[in-house]
Amino acid sequence: MKLSKFIIIWIWFYIACSITGTEIIHADYKYEGNEEVGINSNVELITLPFNNFTDKQFKFLELFFEPNYSLEDFFSQKFTFNEHPVLAKIKKYSSLEQLRKTLEEKKGSPLTRGSINGYIKKLQNLFALEISPNPEDKKEKTITISYLGIAFFLQNLYNKLN
Repeated sequence: MKLSKFIIIWIWFYIACSITGTEIIHADYKYEGNEEVGINSNVELITLPFNNFTDKQFKFLELFFEPNYSLEDFFSQKFTFNEHPVLAKIKKYSSLEQLRKTLEEKKGSPLTRGSINGYIKKLQNLFALEISPNPEDKKEKTITISYLGIAFFLQNLYNKLN
């Protein structure tokens, strides 16, 4: 399914408001025929709490990006989102075992499948990961970072620059 540019802009607007803590107010307009004549009420939309992520979770999300990047690479405005050299190469893991091995290599210490499940559950509850059945092996899951996970990751990187 391909999302229209309009929908993608609204999604990123929502993410930006969530990251910055900006209130989003939606007006319920009064109409007479096809013309707006006033506002019945304003509704404040709930934004996502991005302050719940930890440094360990950030390091876990880092597994979904190529390891050799600079902070400037992420914030380059030369490219669109789909053409971005770092964001266009987001990694997917086809099993928990593959993800566990990658994290073990990065940390340099062994991890249990339960600790990996803990990371995944917490990040999935915060909508930072997308998990779907692996088409090749129905017993396994395909794990990738979600758009919200990318937004948090970029926010954390941006905070490190400032």
